[in-house]
Amino acid sequence: MNTDASPLTGGEVPLGAAVPPDCPHALLCSIPTWTDLIEYMDRKEWVVKTLKTAYPRMKLHTFVKQLGKVCSHIHGEEDEECLLFPSYKSAEYCRAYVREHADNAAPPRIVPFTLPVKDDAAISLLLPDGVPELFAVLFPPSLLAQAMSFWAYTGTGISTRLAEQCLSTLPVNLINTSSMTMPLAPCSWRNSEFYKVHRPLESGAEAKSVIRRLFSGIINDGPENIRGVPYVSPDDVYLYSTGMNAIWNVHLMLLHTQSKETKCAVLNFLYSHTHDVLENWGAGYHFVSNGSIDDLETLLALEHARNPSQPPISALYFDFPANPLLRSPDVPRLRKLADQYGFPLIVDETVGNFLNIQMLPYADIVTCSLTKVFSGLANVMGGTFLLNPASKHYPAFKAYMDANFEDTYFGEDAVCIEANSRDMKRRVRMIDRNAEAIADFCYEDSLKGGSVIKQVLYPKYQMREEYERCWSKATDKPGYGGLLTLSFISNAAAMAFFDALPCYKAVTLGTVFTLAVPFAEAGFHDKLEWAQENGIDYASVRFSIGMEDLTSLRDGFKVALTKAAAQHRLSRGDLS
Repeated sequence: MNTDASPLTGGEVPLGAAVPPDCPHALLCSIPTWTDLIEYMDRKEWVVKTLKTAYPRMKLHTFVKQLGKVCSHIHGEEDEECLLFPSYKSAEYCRAYVREHADNAAPPRIVPFTLPVKDDAAISLLLPDGVPELFAVLFPPSLLAQAMSFWAYTGTGISTRLAEQCLSTLPVNLINTSSMTMPLAPCSWRNSEFYKVHRPLESGAEAKSVIRRLFSGIINDGPENIRGVPYVSPDDVYLYSTGMNAIWNVHLMLLHTQSKETKCAVLNFLYSHTHDVLENWGAGYHFVSNGSIDDLETLLALEHARNPSQPPISALYFDFPANPLLRSPDVPRLRKLADQYGFPLIVDETVGNFLNIQMLPYADIVTCSLTKVFSGLANVMGGTFLLNPASKHYPAFKAYMDANFEDTYFGEDAVCIEANSRDMKRRVRMIDRNAEAIADFCYEDSLKGGSVIKQVLYPKYQMREEYERCWSKATDKPGYGGLLTLSFISNAAAMAFFDALPCYKAVTLGTVFTLAVPFAEAGFHDKLEWAQENGIDYASVRFSIGMEDLTSLRDGFKVALTKAAAQHRLSRGDLS
């Protein structure tokens, strides 16, 4: 797993293959062409059969699926499906969600799943923290879609490493290895070449402590904190198994500490499953899709006039910058509105990352997917949020968390993500440098006559003043982040460009290698009309720029632009 500058690669990886390759805990699968992506989003049978793996919230990883089959064999009735959770509370939330969205099917049921571990003296070495407590939600096949929606939206299910560890303790006759799309590794992930150099910590508890300290803003040995707010403590950082799990838990907290009957609001697009969380739990949300704070002010005034005795919204959610349009709102102005009307600001800083931007002086809660830039290697998941101790909402939030927080983050995942995070500063510098150079290259190309690039969406080229206003004052030369979106003058040009790219094609961001995805299809396949009405161009490709050699990156974009221009001319009947 090379994290140093190397040639751009990945475009030749076949559909369904793991990304990164030869990694049993790879989070991604290769989707090399635009047509492949459409077929993938339509869940065509031939595509599903080719998948070695996929994002673990979107499709059950082969280790998780196999452990579920063992549980079904022991506890299930005929044809029952099974999802596994690390706590009873998570399983109960799943059961309640499926019940609410089911028709007349038999209701789901919860059973504790005690692992039938083999009689082996080495078990204590395989399970240093003891046999994990698991809970199964069992339900008829007709409810699988609803159950998987819960799994995807909330990110509460067991992780691939937890499943692998459990499988390693079972008698071999219980495991059907022939049905598994990824092999169980003969030795621990810790023994791979990368982790022989970046030696992981032994203890999950120790790793979590290090992560909390880092995310609270203490990035050096001294007491200095880069968050820009006094008295921030690692005790105000809460770790979760995925970024969506963190966001879902923030939303549950708001439902219990703010008015349940009051809608929240969203400024600009959020990650698509965050929209689903806000829609499925609570009173719903107002959507200000064009980024206009004037429109938000109008909404707040109208809602306040209806009921002056309470805040007009329960919270305002936004990403900084927004994904995939890379818009950066006027955050100080939003802070003034929040103070005026008494609602909290919830900011997802995953795209910008806390080495580049300083959100805590404005936000009541900062959320982040640790799976992305914090980790960078696409081989482990994690999420977190940080409470602002200077917020007027802090006492209520802290009291709720003290009473309700449940640590379900698997220790080995924390150990892995902590090891990955150690060179985050170096990675962010290289990724920012590469992304800005590629954005500049594409912007210059867009100014040429005959260019197929319609627009370069990047914080340097839109709402730049708003973005730079939030640059971290504790970072020398902060950057614009690694995310970049290009929109094209035609679908034909966009499709040809994407298909010709020599980089990995998969759906995530923040990795050490460059990734590309047609975001409208990937993020809003079932809501394309709605997404386009709100500013997401179908003929666009989003990039997460990696650490590859810059010349190689530019050359890859040049090749793809040449193919895009030729296909655009051909689509218009211009054969010259």
